Amino acid sequence: MLKGFQKIHFIGVGGYGMSALARILLAKGFYISGSDLTPSNRTEALEDFGAEIYYSHEKNNILDKDLVIYSTAIPNNNPELEEAINQGTPRWHRSELLAEILNSKFGIAIAGAHGKTTTTSMLSVILEDASLDPTCIIGGEVSELNGNARAGKGEYVVAEACESDNSFLRYHPNISVITNIEADHLEHYDGSFEKLLDSYRQFIDNLEKDGCLMISCDCQYYDYLLKDIPQKHLTFGLSDKADIQGLNVTLEKGYTAFSVFEKLDGNQFDIELSVPGEHNILNALAAISVALELNIEPSVIQKALKRFTGAKRRFTHIGSYKDAVVVDDYAHHPTEIEATLKTAKEQTDNRVIAIFQPHRYSRTQFLLEDFSRSFDNADIVILNKVFAAGEEPISGVNTTTLKEKILTNSSVQKVLEIDNMDEIVDYVYKNVEKGDYVLTMGAGDIWKVAKNIVENN
Repeated sequence: MLKGFQKIHFIGVGGYGMSALARILLAKGFYISGSDLTPSNRTEALEDFGAEIYYSHEKNNILDKDLVIYSTAIPNNNPELEEAINQGTPRWHRSELLAEILNSKFGIAIAGAHGKTTTTSMLSVILEDASLDPTCIIGGEVSELNGNARAGKGEYVVAEACESDNSFLRYHPNISVITNIEADHLEHYDGSFEKLLDSYRQFIDNLEKDGCLMISCDCQYYDYLLKDIPQKHLTFGLSDKADIQGLNVTLEKGYTAFSVFEKLDGNQFDIELSVPGEHNILNALAAISVALELNIEPSVIQKALKRFTGAKRRFTHIGSYKDAVVVDDYAHHPTEIEATLKTAKEQTDNRVIAIFQPHRYSRTQFLLEDFSRSFDNADIVILNKVFAAGEEPISGVNTTTLKEKILTNSSVQKVLEIDNMDEIVDYVYKNVEKGDYVLTMGAGDIWKVAKNIVENN
């Protein structure tokens, strides 16, 4: 792997995907450097592991480096990327490095609009508990794995396969998982959902000939995706159509449980989760399907999923204020918002206060109507300004428009626009009641609000 390279530099090393890859290569003995604009727990962890981190983007950072890794988030005018071009230094997209790692062993690639990080995390913990010593590359931090990556010596590599920029087509896994498919990241597909769907079909076509596909039985594009594919494929879900079916579901405050029924051989066993919500049952079924395909014993699966407490920013309990629960979640798509708020409503008899930061102008524009219908389980909605993620503003795409749509298309009676995060914290302090559930949601930096509510009161 990576023959001929020894000194490898990551531009934007603080990102979840980039830092995970850097951590894997550090464990394999490579000299790793990286750059980012601000320190984070991920960059500090890399420094503890021996990486050299620069907190600026400057061309001198890549002098004497053998290979430069970048991601789609890095602009073409980044000084380090420009210098790499001028020097003729080899440059790989993040997905090329992940493909090098995934394709070199028994690769397990987990794709889908929602649930990738949690499913990958659950499966990683299962493989670890099965003593299979996996390599794991995750888009979130997992306490059970002490971070977002695990460099194992076993034959299995499990990783998220992100469809956001079509880069998942570089992977040729032995097992592929598709959790679900929905319209998202359409800015990379010329606004065409059909092009996104075609990419998923190509992702399936890249599966090894003797490989296996795991796919949700509720995916409405199932027939198109599976037409004429020669590889083995199995379905998972809660309906009786599924090959691996979830039965006897229990969703109560602080308790989530279900039974797994293997239709092909008639086996059945019980699962108890430490993470709430029906969406996490579906994530667990996806991970369980892979584990069963690998002949992992149900007792190992049961123990692993019981001890799994969730990936960071996936319905993460931050603390409390005035006996109100404060939770943070990465939900940034309408379906994710709906699932997160439904889960919150199941946990309390009081109000749900949803604090949402839209992520990207393009996503907000494409999915505006869907966003407006996703807040029905909230009693109060607070909208923070759009997190641009490097995009230029789009005329008419803002929280004012979203507020009007929510009031028109949902049952929510109270929707507020508060751009300043400190003012959001002040509003919560003045208005929260005992037993309320306060949720921050979004893929940007809205998590700071939850942190400040708990820490600064």
